Amino acid sequence: MIEPLPSAPAPRILLVEDERMIRELIVFALEDLGATVKAVETADEGLAALEQAPWSLLLTDVQTPGMLDGMQLAWRAQSQAPELAVVVMSGYHDGFALPLPEGAVFLPKPWSIDQFYQVIEGQLARCSAVRPAA
Repeated sequence: MIEPLPSAPAPRILLVEDERMIRELIVFALEDLGATVKAVETADEGLAALEQAPWSLLLTDVQTPGMLDGMQLAWRAQSQAPELAVVVMSGYHDGFALPLPEGAVFLPKPWSIDQFYQVIEGQLARCSAVRPAA
């Protein structure tokens, strides 16, 4: 069983995934880590959510319907909030062929739940390590 994250405030994670079943599975997995999650279907909705509140981590699929795709969202998010942890995932896209924003990680689908947790926990730890102390 995965242990909840340490007693720091719950990380706020923005999830962008257009496939409902995958979105629900990911929300469940992130909440199991103790995170507060907002899930949206499109990168366009993700961009709006990024502008409305601060986030600890953006987890986005590359291929989403709408004007923006997940890769474009990742770059915009990084330019707006350089301290934001970013994970870009896809099963149809060679994420290593396109440059990712600095510090972002590519998570290829399908992933195992252990691999998923390792990537998410690593990104959250990295972003908390680079944030200035409050």
